[in-house]
Amino acid sequence: MISDVPVFPPQEYERRLDKTRASMAQRGLDGLVISSPENIYYLCGLDHMGYFAYQALVLPIEGELLLVTRAMERATVRDQVSNLRHIGYSDGGTAPPMRDERVDVVFSTVSSEGRAEGLQPWEMSLGVQTREPDTVAGQVSAPVSATIDALRAAGLMEARVGFEQASTFLPVKIAQGLVRATPQVRWEDASGLVDDCRFVQSPLELERTRRAASISDAMMLAAIAAAGPDQRTSDIMASIYETMFRRGGTYPGFVPLVRTTRTLQHEHGTWQGDRLRRRDLLFLEMAGCVRRYHAPIGRLVFIGSPPRQAHKILDVCRDAMEAAAASIRPGVEAGSVYRAWQSRLDAYGLQSYTRHHCGYAVGIGYPPSWSGSGVPIGLRAGSTMKLEAGMVFHLMSWLLRTGKGDSFLSDTVVVTKDGCEWLTGVGRQLYTR
Repeated sequence: MISDVPVFPPQEYERRLDKTRASMAQRGLDGLVISSPENIYYLCGLDHMGYFAYQALVLPIEGELLLVTRAMERATVRDQVSNLRHIGYSDGGTAPPMRDERVDVVFSTVSSEGRAEGLQPWEMSLGVQTREPDTVAGQVSAPVSATIDALRAAGLMEARVGFEQASTFLPVKIAQGLVRATPQVRWEDASGLVDDCRFVQSPLELERTRRAASISDAMMLAAIAAAGPDQRTSDIMASIYETMFRRGGTYPGFVPLVRTTRTLQHEHGTWQGDRLRRRDLLFLEMAGCVRRYHAPIGRLVFIGSPPRQAHKILDVCRDAMEAAAASIRPGVEAGSVYRAWQSRLDAYGLQSYTRHHCGYAVGIGYPPSWSGSGVPIGLRAGSTMKLEAGMVFHLMSWLLRTGKGDSFLSDTVVVTKDGCEWLTGVGRQLYTR
C-alpha cells in the first residue's frame, strides 16, 4: 500500500542535501557514490523494491544528482524523483526489433486505427537477462559503465570520491570494477557519512515516526487479542498484518517476530505455524511503518497462567527500562543509558546478566532491516556517542533465561530537548491469554 501520508516537500530534500554536503566538505570529499537504499531514499525519495539489483546515487559536492538503476526502473524514477538525472543500464540484451507490431506486441492492445498501445516488448525487456549461452554469468560491466558515465557527467573522474564500503548493497565485483576502471579517482570509504546525517530526525520525519508508532500499538494489541491456548501463531501473524495495512501502514523493513517457548532463542526467527500451549511464552516484536519510517514495539504474553515469579521479574524489567528512559536527554553518552539499565538489574541481584545493548537507533528501513543496513547503532556499554534531540531509539529491556524468570518490553522513544518521549504506548503490564 502507498501511504496516504504525503511525500516530503522539496525544502526537506534541500535541507538533507545541504547537511550531507557539509559533511562531505569536512572530509574533503568531492563526491559520493551511495548504494544504501535507505540513504538513497533519504536524499532523493526513491522508494521501490528494485534495490535488490545494483543502484547508486552519485552526489557531487556541487551540481545535479545522478541516479543509476536498471533501465527497467525508469517509470518509477520518472514518477517519484525529480531534480536529478537518471542513467539506466540493461543487464542483458533487449528484444529483437518488431516485425509487425500487431503481432509482436504481446503485452499491449491495438487501437481501432491499428496502432499499438500500452507496453512495448522493448520496455518489458529492459534489464531482463537475455544473454547468450557462452556469456559469463554475473556480468557487471553494465552497472559499472553506467556509474562511470554518472561520475564523468558529475566531473568526478579525477576527484576524491567516497563510497559506502560497508553497504550490504554494494556487490564486491561492482566495487572492484569501479576502482579498476577509474585509476584517476581517489576512492575513500564513506560508510556512515549519510547514515550520520539522517540520525537526527526532522519535525517532518518525526510526524511519520509518530504515525508509525500508533500503527505499532494497534498491531501489538491485535496480536495479544489473537493469542490464547490452542491458537495458531500463523493466525496471530495474520491479525498483525491485517491491522498493519488497514491502519494505513506499509510493509516493514523486518517481518514481525512471533515466537513461542520452543523458538524463543531464535533471535531473528518468527512464526512457524505451531499452536500455543498452556504455560507457553509468546514473544511479540513488530514495527509499524509509514513512508519507510519505523517504530518498533515488543511485549511478552503468558498463555494460560503465568509462572509464580512472572510479576516480580516484570517489575525488574520495567524498572530497568524506565531507568534507561529517564537517563535519556541531549548530551548524554549512549553508554550512560546502558549503565542506567544495567544498574537496575544489578540492584535486583542480576549482576551476571548483561546484554550487548538496551536499544538501538531506528528510522528509515528497507527489508531486511528496520534500522538500516548493517549492525544497528546501539545504546551499548562504553559507547561515547552523544545523544541529540530528534534521535529515535528502539528502547529494549530483555530478560530471558535469567534463572529468575522471563520478561521482555520494548518501545520506541525520541530524544527531546528536555529528555525522552515515549512514542509507542501499549501498557507495560503482565499479559495473560
